[in-house]
Amino acid sequence: MLDPMRKYAQSWGIKIVFGLIIIVFVFWGVGNFNGDKATMLATIDGQPVLIKDYEKAYQESLRLVKSRNPDVTDKDLQDGGFRWQVFNNLATTRILETQARKLGVSVSPDELRAEIAKIPAFQNESKQFDAKRYENLLKSNGVSPGEFEDDLRQQLLLEKLAGYVSLPATVTEAEARSIFDFMREQAVIRYIPFKAEDLAKGFSPTAEQIKAYYEARKDQFATPAQLKIDFVEFTPKAMSKPAEVSDADIEAAYAANQKKYAKPEQVRVRHFLIMLPADAPQDAVAAAEAKLKDLAAKLKAGVDFASLLPKNPNNPEGLIGEDWAWLPKGSLPKEFGAFEDKAFALKKDEISEPVRTSLGLHLIQAGEHQPAGEKALAEVTDDIRAELAEQKAADRLTKALDAVLEKVASGEDLAKAAAAENLEVKASAFFDQQTPPADLALSEQALASLFKMKKGEVSDTPLSTQDGFVLARVADVKPAGFAPLEEVTDVIKDRLVAEEGQKRARAKAEETAKAMETPEGQQKVLADSKDKIATSEPFTRQGFIPGLGMAPVLVQTAFEAKAPGWFKAAYAVSDGFVLAALDKRLPAEAALWDKEKDRWMQTLAQTKRTELFNAYLKTVQETAKVEIINDQILGPRPTPGGAPAQSGK
Repeated sequence: MLDPMRKYAQSWGIKIVFGLIIIVFVFWGVGNFNGDKATMLATIDGQPVLIKDYEKAYQESLRLVKSRNPDVTDKDLQDGGFRWQVFNNLATTRILETQARKLGVSVSPDELRAEIAKIPAFQNESKQFDAKRYENLLKSNGVSPGEFEDDLRQQLLLEKLAGYVSLPATVTEAEARSIFDFMREQAVIRYIPFKAEDLAKGFSPTAEQIKAYYEARKDQFATPAQLKIDFVEFTPKAMSKPAEVSDADIEAAYAANQKKYAKPEQVRVRHFLIMLPADAPQDAVAAAEAKLKDLAAKLKAGVDFASLLPKNPNNPEGLIGEDWAWLPKGSLPKEFGAFEDKAFALKKDEISEPVRTSLGLHLIQAGEHQPAGEKALAEVTDDIRAELAEQKAADRLTKALDAVLEKVASGEDLAKAAAAENLEVKASAFFDQQTPPADLALSEQALASLFKMKKGEVSDTPLSTQDGFVLARVADVKPAGFAPLEEVTDVIKDRLVAEEGQKRARAKAEETAKAMETPEGQQKVLADSKDKIATSEPFTRQGFIPGLGMAPVLVQTAFEAKAPGWFKAAYAVSDGFVLAALDKRLPAEAALWDKEKDRWMQTLAQTKRTELFNAYLKTVQETAKVEIINDQILGPRPTPGGAPAQSGK
């Protein structure tokens, strides 16, 4: 888990997506424009929006959406009016930039440089801005410094404008306390469970039912186009020859870089983590803390660490763990400072209380500590050898790439051309465009090029990767299609069993609810169910009930109830249905207000600032004159009901 924590801090974004701000679709007018209509998408207050600028914004937004939602289809996006949403965001950005100029809001070159220098991905080991790292990282992502800086300047400008506009927002302590009392009030329910899993026992779907399910939902089993490639890597690592590095070279490099081989203080740690979002409800946080404290007690009692790890990494609790690993001091980013501070504060074999980071709650156990010092030459010989070999390979990389590319362009076989440069041709397994080979780290542009190629075709230009380039031949192609029924039979069977269980649970719960409509019937049901009736842990209005999962309708009912008593309806929960009754309501803890007051004041202030900015945004949208020139590029117009309507002038 330490590696994902480090990677988390290296992520960086270069685009603003104004969809994060709640903006209703504005159905812009369609008008005339006397300029070059072929290149214009629209005008905003008389200023043109070029088609090429829109397409660039669309492709970037599409990449972002698909990276976060790999299963979303082009049809889903079209039906949702995605092209119009991208235009809406682009138009909103342009309008706000105009407003910023009118208000004299700007971003100076010094401000821009300072913000770039703060981005961890562009910093060296000493956390100082590294210009070479900056250039290389942008290049590997197919972005020029000019593009990146323009995007970041735009982001900073809009953030400044938002801050300027929302400055008048103020909050009183009474307002914050009122919201605190409302949100921190808790309820407790009693309930009779009807578990889908129990009620589905004995049900086995027939072959006809499985086939009918498959045919009715075939699109759920769609498989994307896949490729298998033969490729030659042109990266310093792939082309390096460690055997050519002499011991004398290694000793000289070691002597010249003593500071580089300094060894920081280290502690050996192992830990459990329960993943939690930053805005997780208090109920979920409390449940996670209780689970980690239970694990701590078992560790102290001598239970084997590995036996406490869940067999399924995607377990409902979100629990994962990592056994012993060395943690160098200062190696974790600031987002995980609490983890590192606690790890180094623990004594050998000591176990921490739950520790909160941006990933969730951790339970940490410390092992041996090692003081800072210098690594001996023997410890780093292999690393130095690899580094020097890669440096030498980098010097000949371009020459080798040009040589192979020239031979391939003249019709020579890729394997033969590579062999002439003593390079190896490797073969990949089948992969689709969304899940390419991780070890190749192909850029999006490279993947797009590959998936336009035919079987047997060789790339006529270098395909960029994170560390260099590849030349590739498409060895085989699997067109897009559908997984055959025999491959997904077990999946469908599990779904049908789960659906039948839910159906039976609902029917049984509703039947029991009807029986409880009379006092006599209720008395009989409660007597028959006395061994099944459970009492929940206290929960808030967030929609989550410990032990039952997300149940927003049931939660709302519990907080709307005037007095304790059984509710008339059956309610869906994570594992079936329940009949429930309000047991009691618990007011917010007054002592908790003193601890949380500042946070609630800040949260309410941010909410008010957002509301103020959205009101301002709506005003400037309504007063802007936006005219579409080539609306066919945007596809069907979204309608207020959500379904697309046909575009047209």
